[in-house]
Amino acid sequence: LAEAAAGCCCPGASCNKFAYNKAGQVRIQAGLPIYECNSRCRCGSDCPNRVVQKGIRYNLCIFRTGNGRGWGVRTLQHIRKNSFVMEYVGEIITSEEAERRGQIYDRQGATYLFDLDYVEDVYTVDAAQYGNISHFVNHSCDPNLQVYNVFIENLDERLPRIALFATRPIRAGEELTFDYNMHVDPVDAESTHMDSNFALAAGGGLGGGSPRVRRRIECKCGAATCRKFLF
Repeated sequence: LAEAAAGCCCPGASCNKFAYNKAGQVRIQAGLPIYECNSRCRCGSDCPNRVVQKGIRYNLCIFRTGNGRGWGVRTLQHIRKNSFVMEYVGEIITSEEAERRGQIYDRQGATYLFDLDYVEDVYTVDAAQYGNISHFVNHSCDPNLQVYNVFIENLDERLPRIALFATRPIRAGEELTFDYNMHVDPVDAESTHMDSNFALAAGGGLGGGSPRVRRRIECKCGAATCRKFLF
C-alpha cells in the first residue's frame, strides 16, 4: 500500500490511510467514513483504493423465505470477512418526502427507506421503485453485513453511498442480512438506521427532526440474540 501511495494514489481525505488492504477487505472500524479514489486521481482501475465503485463481485440469489419474512437474498459463493458485498441503492429524496412516503408505505405494509444521517438528517434513500438486489435483503439482530458510509466522486457529507461489508466469513448458500436498527458511533462519526419493509423507524438521525410514530413490528430473524421487536 505504501508503494501505491508513492505512485500518486490518493487516499488524501482519509489522512493518507487506505480503508482497504491489498485484497480489498475493509480494515477500518465501522463508523469511520471510507474515501475511495475517483476520476481526479491518477491511479488505474487496479488501485486497491477502488472497491465499492466496482460494484457487486459475488453471485447472489433472491429467494422466498419460509418463515413469513417475504423475499431474501443469499450468496452463491463464499464471502471472506470484511469484503464488500453490495451497495444499498435507491432514489435519493428529502427527509420531508420520506416522511410523506413512509406514511403511505406503512398503510401498505412495505417500505424501503434508508436515512442518510451521517452528519445530518437531510436525505433518504428510497429503494421501493429504483434499486438493486439490496432491496430484498432482510433484517437480522445478528447480521453478517455491516453498513459503511462511502464517498467517491461526491464528497458531500450529506450524501454518502451506503456500502454493505461482510462482518464474518459467509458460507455459500447463506442468507445475507444486516441490522435495520444499526447505530454505530465509535468516534461520533456515524449514526445510521434503516426504515425498511419490516423496520418502522422511530425518528431522525444525527440531524434530529420530528419523530415518526409507527406501530412496533415483531422481529422474525430467529437469531439467538433477537430483540423480539425491530424498534
